[in-house]
Amino acid sequence: MRRAGSLSSRAEQSNFKSVLGGTISQFKHKQTIYSQGETADTLFYIREGHVMLTVRPKRRRPAAVGVLDSGDFFGQSCLADVPDRLCTATAVGSSSILTIKKKDMVRILRGDSITSNCFLSYLLVANRKYQEQVIDLLVNPAGQRLARVLLRLAQSSAKGGRIDGITQTDLANMAGTTRTRTNFHMTQFRKRGFIRYHGTTKTVIQVQPSLRTRYLRD
Repeated sequence: MRRAGSLSSRAEQSNFKSVLGGTISQFKHKQTIYSQGETADTLFYIREGHVMLTVRPKRRRPAAVGVLDSGDFFGQSCLADVPDRLCTATAVGSSSILTIKKKDMVRILRGDSITSNCFLSYLLVANRKYQEQVIDLLVNPAGQRLARVLLRLAQSSAKGGRIDGITQTDLANMAGTTRTRTNFHMTQFRKRGFIRYHGTTKTVIQVQPSLRTRYLRD
């Protein structure tokens, strides 16, 4: 199934890779890609991995505003002449990121109608995806949001649904809930056989197909 708001087909990804150029960088888990308030003169494309976007309001803890997957762009607000980064982008797990200079992207979009139309289509669908994430945070209970985060991470895992190196604090931030509530729901998931831990650190999680069946049905 195609994920909303991403370039999921091999043809689309191959086309963008060949046209966009740019520089590929590898980021470790929790490594900052850019920080809120920095000058915005590049945009990014996720080749592999995940990226979490957070906003830090004054005198308040950072709040997650989005979790992006492979095939997603981010930082594209620079194309609308927004001078500074509106949020902080952090790698979730090991991630391969393509960096594209704003001036190069503008040149490509002006000179290649096929790429321009494809990128516009992506932005429209991505906007719907972000709206759905906001609705999810506002409407759905924490347990359901957490299950969806686990399923998304497991779906893109190259290790058969196993998630490595993600702490419960990471999951809490991604699901928009507290560490305490995350621990409660993870315990319930484990008791019901939806997940299994490898080792004692609880940072290697095996997500079972039953979690998808349970929460897709709901």
